[in-house]
Amino acid sequence: MPPDASLVLAAVDFSDDARRAAWRAALVAAEQGARLELVHVMNRASASALRGLLRPQAGGEGRVLDSLRAMLDGLAAEIPGGAGTMARTRVIQGEVVPSLLEAASAAGLVVVGARGWNPIRDMLLGSTAERLLGRCRRPVLVARRLAKGPYRRVVAAIDFSTHSRAALDLAMRLAPHADIVLVHAYGVAFEGKLRLAGVDDERLRAFRAEARREALARMAALAASIGGDRSRLSQAVTHGHPPSVLLAKAAQLRADLIVIGKRGGTLAEDLVLGSVTRHVLADAACDVLVVQEGAGGA
Repeated sequence: MPPDASLVLAAVDFSDDARRAAWRAALVAAEQGARLELVHVMNRASASALRGLLRPQAGGEGRVLDSLRAMLDGLAAEIPGGAGTMARTRVIQGEVVPSLLEAASAAGLVVVGARGWNPIRDMLLGSTAERLLGRCRRPVLVARRLAKGPYRRVVAAIDFSTHSRAALDLAMRLAPHADIVLVHAYGVAFEGKLRLAGVDDERLRAFRAEARREALARMAALAASIGGDRSRLSQAVTHGHPPSVLLAKAAQLRADLIVIGKRGGTLAEDLVLGSVTRHVLADAACDVLVVQEGAGGA
């Protein structure tokens, strides 16, 4: 199914994290003039848990589905400002990640909570968000904070690839009034091996200086190529480990959103998140937007 840029889909499992996802999805949809859909996937585990809660009044699977729909409608009604009243709610029966992937294929943006309600499963298999991100072709926004307003401070990871540019372009559309800091972490290729080979500190400093000059030139070219209001863009070029640099800058600025581009690849590559994405998702204190190359978005 072709994606609909005017559709924002929130995956909901009734955990606190999923409530954050629903609230943020509603706010983004309202800002973008997009439609909002709240989706819950009923797998065997959730169906069994609900049957237990409904006893002795339970009347089979139909009653479970009715209860889930009522819970989903109730969650939509809780969204501040009435933003959830126009939301479409849908309960899907099936396995969580494959069902969400199918639903997500029709959306311009997918919003999920950072974790679900099964921490043991998360430790063994990865959270639903992480498993979804590994395979989803649509932009995925992982909501960590309860939305209280539009994004105002955004940190965008820049590695000069086409996927990081796609992520930046989407961030500028989703956060049209935010200050956006373009962050690039540079290093010297094989620096550790060069040290082992006896290259002295003075030469390493010269290599770092050259790498910094090159990064600054590429950052200037990138900034010049961006359309729209460039006054809200600033740059940070720092030597260091990319996820550590990105997280440190986000903490320093008290950012409310980190934006990362994800390279599209083979199925095997897609199933495993990149190290930068995984590290940032694990340690970020704010929301994280992951955009795959060619994903487009809301």
